[in-house]
Amino acid sequence: MNTTAALLSEHPTNYVYNTDYVTQSDKAWARNYRPIHTMLVHTSIGGDGLTYADFKTAFLPRDDDDDLRLRASAVPPNQRTWRLQSEADCELWFHSEISNIVLAAWNQYPVVTQTSHTKPPLIANISEEVDTTYSVKFGATRTVLAIGEMKRNLVDPRLWQGGDISSSASQKKLSQELRGYADKYQCPQVFCFDGKTLLLLQFRANRVEDILKENCPVDCWVLPRASSFTTLRSALYMLLVQGFRRFQGACAPQVSVGGLTPQLRQFYNGQLIWAAPEGMNVLEHPGGYQRSVDA
Repeated sequence: MNTTAALLSEHPTNYVYNTDYVTQSDKAWARNYRPIHTMLVHTSIGGDGLTYADFKTAFLPRDDDDDLRLRASAVPPNQRTWRLQSEADCELWFHSEISNIVLAAWNQYPVVTQTSHTKPPLIANISEEVDTTYSVKFGATRTVLAIGEMKRNLVDPRLWQGGDISSSASQKKLSQELRGYADKYQCPQVFCFDGKTLLLLQFRANRVEDILKENCPVDCWVLPRASSFTTLRSALYMLLVQGFRRFQGACAPQVSVGGLTPQLRQFYNGQLIWAAPEGMNVLEHPGGYQRSVDA
């Protein structure tokens, strides 16, 4: 029996034919949001032509509970041939080849539920629905860990990888839509898959309302389906872990560590901000204490 760790490290092997049809996106409600302006790109293209992702500079480090999830049993997808002609085809491929494998790691520690085309669990009177939602339930409350939107050959990987989409109306509209969903679902971990490219975003919002700000820094990973060294499965897993760390931070009570009380808990990752003796706000506790998760 395979482990989730083994399958997360593998690329899908089923044959894919992409028709290259493009569906544009211009949703009226998204025009009320600012395009993404300040991007921090964490993928690079190597001399071998493959794309490499760096998650260490933007995500919290691996912890003991990851070991439990990655030891879980998992099975690979059935053998079949894919034809990506519509957005629905892209969505089905993503769930069959990527998401279902990743969710094997989240069948416990904790249980993460994936739903399609559902409204935000915490916000009322929202008419828009993102294509896919990953959430966890604690008590009577369900919290969104990550959200994803499916398109059809719409993402321009060259512009996103370059960290500047200002020259493209279609990419700016896409970024407005993704920011809008992040706001409506109060979820800074967002992805978009269009059949060719997996685009991962993280809005570095210290408070939930910071998602709306044009100058809110946005971490960005651009992973081509056919030419990425980093697997799409491992990328989605890392995005969910970051969303889970945010959830853990939100559930934590107010604490005092080493005689110090934190100044702030960052919304986007649940990390504490401390006041150093010099008057500066810092991520590391002045006394050297570190956050950990007991498995």
